[in-house]
Amino acid sequence: MPNQQEKKIVPYSKEQMFDLVSDIDSYKEFLPWCNDSKIISRKKNNPDKEVLTADLEIGYDQFVYTYRSEVHLSNDKDYIYVKNVDGPFHYLKNKWNFTEINESSCEIEFEIDFELNVSFFDILMKKFFDLAFKKMVDAFLNRAQEIY
Repeated sequence: MPNQQEKKIVPYSKEQMFDLVSDIDSYKEFLPWCNDSKIISRKKNNPDKEVLTADLEIGYDQFVYTYRSEVHLSNDKDYIYVKNVDGPFHYLKNKWNFTEINESSCEIEFEIDFELNVSFFDILMKKFFDLAFKKMVDAFLNRAQEIY
């Protein structure tokens, strides 16, 4: 079960980083191993958050899987919480926290924990997870630099 966490101070506002991470439809444009990404539905469950259902197609070469997630977006743009609903994961949980430092910088914290149902792919992901995690976090930061 890979479990990873990273904190960084970035030269972007909390709102900018929240908007970038919550723009799931754009993941396919910049996120490694993401072949397709789309929001399936949106609903406002309570006044504090919006809940999305989203599909991501991930993979490399012949190992391509689509998984569906439930994504919780806080209205105050403090966090994004994701858990899998369907797909190749036995479980998947990730969370982004965004803490404002000032108008032009914030601290981002990203945590992910998952286990795949597909044993070969799970073994492969565990072996290369540290590299994949860093590449994924860097992709979000590079995207922020590109659009902001």
